[in-house]
Amino acid sequence: MTDQRHLAVRSPEDLLACVPLLLGFLPAESVVMLGLPPDPAFHARVDIAPAPELPRMCQALVAPALKHRLGRVVLCVFTDLDAAGVVVQELLAAFRVAGIEVREVITADGRNWRTMLTAEELGEHQTYGSYDALSHRFVAEAVVAGQVVLASRERLALSLAPDPAAAAKVASALAVQAVPDPSWVVRTTAAHAAAGTCPTPRETARLVVALVDLDCRDAAWGTVRRAEARAHLDVWLGICRATPTPLVAAPAAVAAFLAWLAGDGALSWCALDRSREAGVPCSLAGLVEDLLQQAVSPLDWRPVLPEPRSADPWTGGAA
Repeated sequence: MTDQRHLAVRSPEDLLACVPLLLGFLPAESVVMLGLPPDPAFHARVDIAPAPELPRMCQALVAPALKHRLGRVVLCVFTDLDAAGVVVQELLAAFRVAGIEVREVITADGRNWRTMLTAEELGEHQTYGSYDALSHRFVAEAVVAGQVVLASRERLALSLAPDPAAAAKVASALAVQAVPDPSWVVRTTAAHAAAGTCPTPRETARLVVALVDLDCRDAAWGTVRRAEARAHLDVWLGICRATPTPLVAAPAAVAAFLAWLAGDGALSWCALDRSREAGVPCSLAGLVEDLLQQAVSPLDWRPVLPEPRSADPWTGGAA
């Protein structure tokens, strides 16, 4: 995903500390690609694949690098240091064929790091040291400023995990019947996004039912501007936690889109995982997956829908 923050990186420890700031969590068994100035600010993460699938894993990084016209990158390989060599060889070969310069490869296991410059020098670790990314000053300053940095992707996924008590309240309110009204969806979610609040169980139940209607579902994501995406995402994360799993496919897909729009690709993938838990296909989930796989930048996003006219004056109610 693209990112606009500027940090003066002077050491491998500095670089490794940038990774959880960009992703929102500290990765494991992953390869993280970081674009270097003056190229566009861009980063991407993939899980380390089994040996037979390493070429496909490499292409999952090379393709977006080419798409975003990256000329120089740094690769961070998070895995056991002794097992990293095969992965690094595949990566360097793939980027060399693509004509993209790899300025540095850093392998890291959560405690120690090594730099590995070229395929011919894999047996000669250039430098090495220890690190604690989450204690680094970059991360400490970001946390003080209000950014959330988690210790793992699993912790990130918990932001979408079901809340049994909230889901029970929503389930009891699902008897609410109303004519599908895209304007009500827009007004309700926008009001909560602006106020930093969560919908009531009754509102959540109506939103869940409304999203069965394609026009209502499109209204939930198609009218949101990028500057508003994070606030709307917070609303839909709360909705996902309060939605019974059999009904979460569409709400989680909306959250996935908003996470992509906010520049949080990792959270978007987590939301797609949550959407799949319902076992029900959702066309919006497929759209978001395509956006992520094709490394489409959210920077050029414009709302695709005008704000719909209201057909229903219902304004919700108490829990």
